[in-house]
Parts: sequence; structure tokens; C-alpha cells
Amino acid sequence: MMRTSQRLSEEGVKTVIIDLTQLGTQVTAEAWYLGLLAIIEDQLMLDTSAVQWWKAHADLGITQRLTRFFEEVLLREVATPIVIFVDEIDTTLSLTFTDDFFASLRYFYQARVRLPEFQRLTFVLVGVATPGDLIRDPARTPFNIGQRLDMTDFSFEEALPLAQGLNVPTDSAPELLRWILKWTGGHPYLTQRLCRVVTEQQWEINWTEAKLDELVTNTFFGEKSEQDNNLQFVRDMLTRRSENAEEVLLTYREIRQERKVVLDQEQSLSKTQLKLSGLVKREGRALKVRNSIYRTVFDERWIKEHLPINWAK
Repeated sequence: MMRTSQRLSEEGVKTVIIDLTQLGTQVTAEAWYLGLLAIIEDQLMLDTSAVQWWKAHADLGITQRLTRFFEEVLLREVATPIVIFVDEIDTTLSLTFTDDFFASLRYFYQARVRLPEFQRLTFVLVGVATPGDLIRDPARTPFNIGQRLDMTDFSFEEALPLAQGLNVPTDSAPELLRWILKWTGGHPYLTQRLCRVVTEQQWEINWTEAKLDELVTNTFFGEKSEQDNNLQFVRDMLTRRSENAEEVLLTYREIRQERKVVLDQEQSLSKTQLKLSGLVKREGRALKVRNSIYRTVFDERWIKEHLPINWAK
């Protein structure tokens, strides 16, 4: 997101980066929307004060004020293309009023036909959520516009630049990287974390696959799994943040056992939750455990420990 924003700026495109965690979740709808516009005003250095403009149009509804601010202030003061990055969109899932926000984005998109200036305005939504999560009211049209971009794991070629920093002889670095990817599957965070841990073993230059396996065990498994932020995120997604933890875990068990092919289904809430957690990935039409670290941490024993007890069985 940061690099794309920088490249766009170099091409003359105005960019705004909004981290929704800045706005908080214990706020009123009006405070949330005004906070959003205040960030836009600040980053684009608009002449109009968002706060004063907002108060001056207090007779309008919140959503109407939002759309009119973009039309009457933003697009009039900024003549160049504008790209607004909205990060951490999954924070909106705990709010009750953001259906209107995403409906407003759909209005901006549809207004491009009637008002050509809206063609200069683009939103990029970044976060752990599906388009169907964003507008939850079943009586409203789903958030079905735009283009979905899924992040993929590193291939060996994409990860190869990391080999230059492994502090090992140049001719042995690619093999060490392959051993690393054998564990991480190219997962960006896990790959970079493991590479960093390798470089911290400054006394070790003659790596073997067995030595790396031992380092992985000491870094990610056992009690260490409780201390890793990414593993904790996956754990929370499967348990605390899951509406039906039992169904999610049973589906994961089926995928992990590989006794039969488990096909992906976009309408399946449990499979969507597993994909959003990062624990599984789609290969062709089938779902697979994403990497060996996850397979080892979230093993059969872990599944049994976290499955809700069903006394009826």
C-alpha cells in the first residue's frame, strides 16, 4: 500500500492513506464520518475545513453530508486523480453504521456515468474481509463493485532477494532459502521472520536442513507459538472471532486430513473464515493447509482442545 501510494504520487496522482484504527470503534457514527473527512482534509491540504463544513451542513443526514463533501469540496479543490486507501477495513465489522459508508462508495462508483469528475476518484480497501462482509443488511444491495485482489505467497524467485541477507556463503544461500520456504510455503511474514532469525544466529554459517528444522521448532512451536503475533491472529480468527467455531474447526480438520478433496465454496462461511485467517489457501478449486508451520502448530491435538464440547454426542 505504501509503495503503491508513493509510485502514484510520483505519477501526479494525489493519494490518501486512512488507517481506520485511528477512528476507533467506540465512537458515534457522526464522529466516525467526520474523523474520516478530517484525515482526507489534512493529507490533501484542502482549503476547506472539514469540521466547519460538516457543522454548516448539519441539517443534512450523515451519509448525504459525506457524499456532498466529496462532490462539492474534494473534487472541486483537487483537479488531479485521487486514490484513497482505506486500511484495516475489518474494523468496520464491529460497527453498526458502516453499511452506509460502503453504500456511499457504491454511489461514487455509479455516479461516474452521470458526473464524469467522479472518474478521478478511486478507493482501495485493504483488510481481512470479503466483499459480502462489508454490507451486512440483507435488505440492501451487497458491496458488489470493484475488483478483488488476493495476496499470494512468495515463489522461490520472488523470495530470492532475501537470500542475499542470510549471512551465509553465496553458493549455499539459495539452498538454505529453499529449506526456509519448505516450512513457510512462501508466507510473506513467516518467511521474512524465519530469515531474520537465521541471520541472528551469527555463529552458524554451515547450515544443514536438520539445523534449520531445529531453529523452526525453537521459534514457532510449543510455548513459542503463543508469543507469535501471526499465529495468535490465526488462533483468534478460528476461535474468538468465529461465529461458529465448531463448524470452522471441523472443516479445517477435514482439509488437514486430506482424506478427500475439500472444494472451495464462496458461500460457505466456515471456508471463508479459514481463508481469511490465512490458515488455508485455494489451489485450483481445492483448499489446502497453507504451510508446514501452520500444519504443525494447528495439529489434530490443537483441534481437539479447541472444539466446543457437545454433551449431546
